Amino acid sequence: MNTTEIAPVALATCVEHSLNLSLSGFDLKRARLYGINVVDPSGVDSNSDGALRISFLAEHGDVYELLESRGSSIARMFDAAAVLTCGWAAPVDEEDESEVPPSVHPRRRRVRLVVVVGDSGVGSVLRFADTPEEIVTDPGNAKGSLADAVERLWRDPITSAEDADESPPVVKKKSPKKKSPPRQTP
Repeated sequence: MNTTEIAPVALATCVEHSLNLSLSGFDLKRARLYGINVVDPSGVDSNSDGALRISFLAEHGDVYELLESRGSSIARMFDAAAVLTCGWAAPVDEEDESEVPPSVHPRRRRVRLVVVVGDSGVGSVLRFADTPEEIVTDPGNAKGSLADAVERLWRDPITSAEDADESPPVVKKKSPKKKSPPRQTP
């Protein structure tokens, strides 16, 4: 299916809507990767049931390791890929340059993020635990390490172990200990 006529943020909103129906809470311990196939393009804008086929592909405790793993490239076999992760968000205070991590910021909020990437671009949807009925969308303007990692997942060439100049691990076999013949005393 060619998804270029579907706005990335509309696709992300439909994916997030579908995932939200099956998720409870905002405390997933592992980031998840999904492959997305569009079944009914006209149903994407209205979040119609059955508009998408969402296939779970992998999960990992670190979203960056998940996106950078060689196996994650299987997502390219689909119309789009989606990444789901939970964490803390905090307002960015441009006057305070102390860069307090969101997890300890006094105004932190628990968040669930879905980022979708395909040939037509990136879109994302945030849902906060304290306002679970509201969503915040981004049509691909997000910047930062996660946005870069998602782009690389979809657009970077897939390399084999030989291309990456990696040699297979060497397995050393232990040689059996040779037993000395028993000593004989005269």
